[in-house]
Amino acid sequence: MVFSGDWEIDNMLMTDILEDVSFYSGSTRRKMLTKQGIKHPQDGGSMLYGLTWRSYLAPGKYRKKDPSTGKSMTKIMVERPELNDIFSEFRDFYFPKFDYGSVQMNKNFPCPRHIDSSNTTESILCCFGNYTGGLCVVEMEDKIIKYNPKVEPVQFDGSKYYHYVEPFEGTRYSLVFFHNKSSN
Repeated sequence: MVFSGDWEIDNMLMTDILEDVSFYSGSTRRKMLTKQGIKHPQDGGSMLYGLTWRSYLAPGKYRKKDPSTGKSMTKIMVERPELNDIFSEFRDFYFPKFDYGSVQMNKNFPCPRHIDSSNTTESILCCFGNYTGGLCVVEMEDKIIKYNPKVEPVQFDGSKYYHYVEPFEGTRYSLVFFHNKSSN
């Protein structure tokens, strides 16, 4: 077991785990920033952990298939399979009834306003690290709500509501647990 069930302690433990991950961003996440005139962080990135509908990385370079589903595995899932157990244990402590199939992993990623068009269920967002600011803003039909996912997990439907991250300073990690079209 990695986690204790104490949010503050587990926040530090998850920060330590994520500090050991080499973050990068694929072309889709880079384009997300470029379209809105936002510079990609030099020390960070945004990557999907789980199964994906994209079977290729580049022309002639294909992803490894998950033997149980036949779906394509993301690069980080192949490189760091132990994260699957870590994410599951964390979920078991903090949102045990929530089912997910993928985790969006972010480091210092200034996520712009968007809707998660590939998601099929609600998401849970958790943040870690030594940073200030970085609230999650969710635009509902008649109100705007700001959440601090560093204090506790935040659940919302990113496939229905625009959301984004406010500016922050320091090192900010976030994990978004969800189902996409490939993970169902």
